[in-house]
Amino acid sequence: MKPLLLPLATVAAAVCLLAGPTPASAQAAPPAARATLRDAAGQTAGEARFTETAQGLSLDIEVRGLSPGQHGFHIHQHGECAPGPDAATGKIVPFGAAGPHFDPLHSRNHGHPSQPPAEAHGGDLPNLVVGADGRARLQAERPGIGLKPGPASVLGRTLVVHELPDDYRSDPAGNSGPRLLCGMIELAGEPPAGARHTFPGSNVFPEGIAVDETSGTAYVGSAAEGHLYKLEPGQPRAELLSLGGSPGRRAALGIRLDAHRRLWVAGGAEGTVALVDAASGRTLAVLKTPHSPHAFINDLALSADGHAYVTDSFRPVLFRARNVVDQPTQLEPWLDLGRTPIRYVSGETNLNGIVATPDGRYLLAMQSATGQLWRIDTRSQAVQPVQLDATLPHGDGLVLQGRELYVVRNVENEIVRVSLEPDYARGRVAQRLSSSRLRYPTTAALVRGQLQIVNSQLDKQKNPPPLLPFDVIQLPAP
Repeated sequence: MKPLLLPLATVAAAVCLLAGPTPASAQAAPPAARATLRDAAGQTAGEARFTETAQGLSLDIEVRGLSPGQHGFHIHQHGECAPGPDAATGKIVPFGAAGPHFDPLHSRNHGHPSQPPAEAHGGDLPNLVVGADGRARLQAERPGIGLKPGPASVLGRTLVVHELPDDYRSDPAGNSGPRLLCGMIELAGEPPAGARHTFPGSNVFPEGIAVDETSGTAYVGSAAEGHLYKLEPGQPRAELLSLGGSPGRRAALGIRLDAHRRLWVAGGAEGTVALVDAASGRTLAVLKTPHSPHAFINDLALSADGHAYVTDSFRPVLFRARNVVDQPTQLEPWLDLGRTPIRYVSGETNLNGIVATPDGRYLLAMQSATGQLWRIDTRSQAVQPVQLDATLPHGDGLVLQGRELYVVRNVENEIVRVSLEPDYARGRVAQRLSSSRLRYPTTAALVRGQLQIVNSQLDKQKNPPPLLPFDVIQLPAP
């Protein structure tokens, strides 16, 4: 989690599993993307290919199985080809979740594709002309939009083909009728997407995740609203479990699930941890820290020694509470970090993600501001830096599987696998995973060899706006 806005990072051009740096030639290659177009029944009916040019976006589209004549098609704002409300009628229609036309410069005007994006939607494109055989192919260029990271990027958005021709005049969609085909625009070379869960709403900014390893059910919190969501295997849409906004849960950051079926939820600036029943969503208790205008409870770890350990990114204190049924209402200031080698950087995110080793002997905590990983002895309270062959600035959530530690780096849109020595005091970067599907990830959970990764988009809290819908994606663990 980052409480302060940070600059948007460069997104890698494809999924990469690397033991070292990417060759310069690969970095210089112009990005290319694709969209597989499917009808409402899920049948493939075409493909579009995209390349970045000096003028903007070059597009080559082929479709089949359509009625002869002209068909409008456009790049749409949202990254989901699911049913959703029609803007004019409010009725649920095929591909309504793709939203309105992509309009990166906020022209608020439907127009001709020859117009610059400042005067018309950047997603407005020429009509397709379908022949008697039901097929069409079109090559076109659209200036002002592209594939590189930034507000004008079409990556993660959708391409939609309509039933009628676009008249290039009528707002908001050129009177082009129902949506027939839809495809998400993704970088060429990406492997097929794994499971994806999406969230309703435009202000979710999901942050933490906990997974029931038995059922595969995941629980995710909203950093902006404090809501808790339940993600069931095989269900693409997240289900609201509990509304946020109550004292103790105006924000929901790091989350853990304990053996009593309680969710421990870090409350950020409130300086609290809420305990929530995972079945009903009812708040069972609110654990408090001493009041401070500088509090930021960020993440927590449930340890085999019977305690929960809690990081505060602004105050140099590690808090602790007993993990028992009759829960105390206070978090104990267990370790004064000012008396350890850890030095907090003023105004930055300090201790953030934290995990406990399987035996509960050690804690591993990431200091986002410096990229330093720390080992904390739960018996002696001794603190020492973990000696790695690389620093990991912007390290956020941590996942520990045996001696393999997965570090989620938010700004870099990267997951790093670190192989640790048996004493957890040393390690090396073994692999790195990056993907165009990562959008300021904050944390992850590992289930059956798959990483469930939370795309927070916390860098989009102001401008540019987030790419909807918010999601949790699944990628193979590197």
